[in-house]
Amino acid sequence: MQVYRYKALAADGSFVEGVMQAAHSEDVRAALVARDLRVSTVSTSGKTWRDFFKLERRTKPREIVLFCRQLASFVAVGVPVTTALRTFAEEAHNKQLQQTYMAVLADLESGMRLSDALASHTLVFPSILADLVRSAEETGSLDRALRQAARHVERQAAAKQRVRAAMTYPAIIASLSLIITTGMIIFVLPRFRDLYASLNVPLPGLLKAILGFSSFLTAHELPILIGVLLAVLGGWLGVRRETGRLWLDSLVLKLPLIAPMIRTATTERFCRTLGDMLQAGVPISQTYAVVLSNVSNRVFRRSLATVGSALAGGEGLHRPLATTKVFSPAVIQLIRVGEETGTLDVNLVEAANMHEEELDYRIKRLTSMLEPALIVFVGLLVGFVAVTMVSSIYSLAGGFK
Repeated sequence: MQVYRYKALAADGSFVEGVMQAAHSEDVRAALVARDLRVSTVSTSGKTWRDFFKLERRTKPREIVLFCRQLASFVAVGVPVTTALRTFAEEAHNKQLQQTYMAVLADLESGMRLSDALASHTLVFPSILADLVRSAEETGSLDRALRQAARHVERQAAAKQRVRAAMTYPAIIASLSLIITTGMIIFVLPRFRDLYASLNVPLPGLLKAILGFSSFLTAHELPILIGVLLAVLGGWLGVRRETGRLWLDSLVLKLPLIAPMIRTATTERFCRTLGDMLQAGVPISQTYAVVLSNVSNRVFRRSLATVGSALAGGEGLHRPLATTKVFSPAVIQLIRVGEETGTLDVNLVEAANMHEEELDYRIKRLTSMLEPALIVFVGLLVGFVAVTMVSSIYSLAGGFK
C-alpha cells in the first residue's frame, strides 16, 4: 500500500486536499470520483524526480478530438465500447494513451460506467468529457455527446493556438535581436580594444563604456550564467506553487494590453463550457465545478468559486456572478435573460461567440501594435551598435592626424 496526496474540486467550487492510502493511484482517483469530486492531481507522498518534474504529459487536444470522433463513429454503427477501446489500445502509438485505454477497458469490464472510468484519468481525458458522457448515459445519445465534446475541445484548442500564434513571431524576433546584439558586444566590439591599443589611440567614451560592460560579462561569465540559471529555476519552481501562480496571474491582469485579452478569453471559455454542458443536459449544479476547473487564471477562479455555494443555495446564476465583477454587464444581462426565459444554454453560447469574435479582434489589434513597436526596438538596438562602430572608426581615423 502507498500513501497518496490528492487535490480535487468540490461541487461548490472549493478545493479539497488530503492523503489516502491505496494500492494504486487509480484507486484514489476512483474513490474521489465516487465522492463527486473532480480530481486535479494525485501523487505519492515521497515524490521521485520523475514525479517532481511531471514527466507524464497531458494528452494533446488533437488526440482527445480523434478519440471522441472515432469512439462516436464506433458507437453509431453499433460497435461495443469495449471493442472500440481494445482497438484504440492496439493502434495507439503513444504508450501513455495505450495504458490509459487498457485501464479504462479494465474498468468497464469490471462493471464501472464509462463516465466514471474516464473521470478516473484526468491527466488524459478532460473533465467535461466525463460529464458529457455521464449525461449521455442517461439519455442514450452517447455518439452525439462524444461529437459535442470533440467540437468543444477543438474550439478551446483553436482559441489557445490563436493567442500563441500572435505572440510567437514578436517573441522570436525580440529574442534574436537581443542575442545578436549581445554577441556583437561580447565578441565583435572587443576587437576594437586591441586595435586601439596597438595604435596607442585613446578609446572614445561610448565605446569605452560598452567595452567595460563587455569586459565585466566576460570576466564574470560563469557566476552570471549560474545566477541566470538559478533565477530561471527559482521562477519556475515558484510558479509551480499555488501562491506563485496566483501572484503571476494577478500580475498578468495588470498589464495594459494583455489583461483585456485574458478577460475576454476567460469569459469566452467560461460561457462556452457552461453552455455546451447545459445543452448536453448536464445539471448546472454538476456542471459548475467542471466549468470552474477550466478557468486557468487563479484570480478569476477564486472570485468565481463563491458562485458555486450560491448555486447550491438556489440563488441562481446571474446575481452571484454579478457580485464577482469578473464579467461585463452585457454577459450578466444575457445570463439573466436566459434564466428568466429558459434559454440559458443558448444565451451562454451566444455570449461565447460574441467574445470569440472580440478575442480575434484583440489579437489582431495586439499584433498590429506589436509589429511597429518591434521594428522600433530592433532599429534602436541595431542603430546603437552601428553608431558605436561608426563613431569608433571615425575616432580611430582621427587618431592618425
